[in-house]
Amino acid sequence: MTATMTWLARPRPMGGLVERALERAIALTYGVAYDRVVRGFAPYQALLDDIVDVLARAGRGRPLRVLDVACGTGTVARRLARAGHTVTGLDLIADLVARARRQPSAGVTFVHADVTTGTGFAAGTFDACVSLHTLNWHPRPLALLDECRRLLGPRGHALIACYTRPAALRSTFGAVRAINGFGAAVSALRWLAPTAIFEACRHYDARYPDVPALHDELAAAGFDIIESRPVFLAGVSRLVWARLSDNPESDSLL
Repeated sequence: MTATMTWLARPRPMGGLVERALERAIALTYGVAYDRVVRGFAPYQALLDDIVDVLARAGRGRPLRVLDVACGTGTVARRLARAGHTVTGLDLIADLVARARRQPSAGVTFVHADVTTGTGFAAGTFDACVSLHTLNWHPRPLALLDECRRLLGPRGHALIACYTRPAALRSTFGAVRAINGFGAAVSALRWLAPTAIFEACRHYDARYPDVPALHDELAAAGFDIIESRPVFLAGVSRLVWARLSDNPESDSLL
């Protein structure tokens, strides 16, 4: 997940003001709960440590200008800022951005905008973009990658975490137990159970690209894959480190 799952749904015929208000209420509730769930949750903290390590390698130890796509309440953005980077957290849900701003941190700015419909940033503003599981839930994942490409400077980096299968409670519990033991599986319920509840409350079309499809989408958006490996709760997610291609003729996905 991103610091908070990006609660976006495809337009539905019966949708309206009430449904949109409900969607945002669920998003805010999830954001508050998510902060509590991930605080001190070792697998999630290990994922953030992985991202910090990759950014350090990407920047060869220098601070980077980082865009956190779908930042939610700012958990990831603040962690990256503590590592020395200048971070802009971006999210479509205004209430989540407002909550993120209530915890000001040095080196972090939070902006209310949708990365696929115009952010107001000039091309080449950032050295790196980070997106945790936004490609699974955003209704326009390919447009998201296209805008990330535009916002990155030459040889800019993208760190994309994407579920390659559903994080179903029973199957993920079993997978964690098989790899890390019963105790770790029980601990994983701290994240699995609330996630399952909130997903049941939502109306969206999640997507779970397999690894070749995910790599193909990044390549089509103009990125070269540097590193790709399974992460988080028995490898339910894939962390891909990619860099803007030197090939100026990479086709847009739009």
